[in-house]
Amino acid sequence: MTRKEKRPLFLTFRSSTKLIMLMVSTAVFTDIFPYAVIVPVLPFALVKQAGVPEEKVQLWTSVSLATFGAAILASAPLWGILADRTVRRRPPMLAGLALLTSATFLLCFMKNVAMLVLGRILQGMTSALTWSVGLALVVDTVPSERVGQAMGWIGIALSLGTLASPSLGGIVYGKGGYYEVWAMCFAMIAGDAILRVLIIEKRDAAKWLSRTDTNTSHMTQDATDKTCMAGVPSDPTTRPHGNVANEDKAGETAGSNDESLMENEAQPLSVREILGLFTSPRILAALWGTVVEAIVLSAFDGTLPIFARGLFGWDSVGTGLIFLPLVLPTCLGPLVGHLCDRHGPRWLSALGFAIYTPFLICLRFVSANSLGHKAMLCGLLAGIGVGVAFTFGPVTAEMTYAVEERFRGRGTKPIALVYALYNVAFSIGTVTGPFLGGFVRQTAGWPTMGWSLAIISAATSVLCATFIGGDPLWKRRREPNSGLCRSSDRQEADRDRGISNDECRA
Repeated sequence: MTRKEKRPLFLTFRSSTKLIMLMVSTAVFTDIFPYAVIVPVLPFALVKQAGVPEEKVQLWTSVSLATFGAAILASAPLWGILADRTVRRRPPMLAGLALLTSATFLLCFMKNVAMLVLGRILQGMTSALTWSVGLALVVDTVPSERVGQAMGWIGIALSLGTLASPSLGGIVYGKGGYYEVWAMCFAMIAGDAILRVLIIEKRDAAKWLSRTDTNTSHMTQDATDKTCMAGVPSDPTTRPHGNVANEDKAGETAGSNDESLMENEAQPLSVREILGLFTSPRILAALWGTVVEAIVLSAFDGTLPIFARGLFGWDSVGTGLIFLPLVLPTCLGPLVGHLCDRHGPRWLSALGFAIYTPFLICLRFVSANSLGHKAMLCGLLAGIGVGVAFTFGPVTAEMTYAVEERFRGRGTKPIALVYALYNVAFSIGTVTGPFLGGFVRQTAGWPTMGWSLAIISAATSVLCATFIGGDPLWKRRREPNSGLCRSSDRQEADRDRGISNDECRA
């Protein structure tokens, strides 16, 4: 950067934590919305828009879901690796928006199944890019002691997009029409584009902000880095993509700041270290928790409207509104995330999946078309929604905690890659849930679907209590002077780098 470059307008606001969090939350919602909003519309669109015979509608609906999932599985790890090797997060986010716009155009104006498949492939690639880079940007932006709270806000966007979009799509399609549904999508993409263009990453803002400016803006945002709060000088190699504004020294020129940032870029991770992620019990447990969470949420997408319509005789408006009790409790996400930052993710995530269990089992008692049973269904769904609030933030934040622990002392940390894996896990659950829920309900009934999901949730609760948040309970040991020994994740990472693990970390 040259000295002649002007300071951007509203720099402090555009690089603020709140605006960046709003952008990522909006990006997550906008990414999910076009995918989910077409779920109730697709059977009609295949016949009217693409000319698919009625007897092949189910086939192509399944193909579109499988194509979306396959695109995520194929592209997410690639996006994650590329994102961790780049300095900036904003350009990939803009590229993802371009892909999403292209996918939405293809699906809106599809005339054959080839356009449908291509649109779903682009949607899957977009989802993989948005989630891996977007969540990595959150980790870069907020201090590590507030990651859980930040993920709570992302959880609200996720729940709204996953649960509310299909109902909203069905209502708008029924009251308006096919193109009105896509008009909503384009409007949301336009709003998302404004935010993605508007933001300035923390490391870019550091070129113009002096230490005084940065400290002032951070006090306003209440987002001071944990090491600075402790009075310890910040180590720029600790979080290479993080908030680098605190690294600036008063009186340094913009050019020297830029050189300093480039010098502090860490060496790329080895293939062995990357593959080591798949041996981490913490990361594997968090990924499994993500799969189960997505299965539970998406299972209701495919079964709840049909169940409510069949039992209560509700129209598309009623079957859409029944998702509100499931969505509203997710507003507790930021509060749960705050608790996660203070007390760790282990018991909160375990509690969340444990909360699922009794409410899923009790779904069997909703069996009559009466006011009492309608109220019971709403109450049970609200209880499940509370469980969602307790699982999303802690499980998602655990991905960051595990990587930070495993790669402590390394300048480069595969944050984008681990969230790409998270996106793969969530997509697996999203694709599995409707098939699993629909199949069990159709073959064995609504009660069996409930307790089947409850068994999976209860087992996951035990898994979270055992592995999430550090070493398993039976492996936790302390030194006589109360220092914690290195975790197994840390030991494995040290072995990958050829470091001895004979000593414990104080």
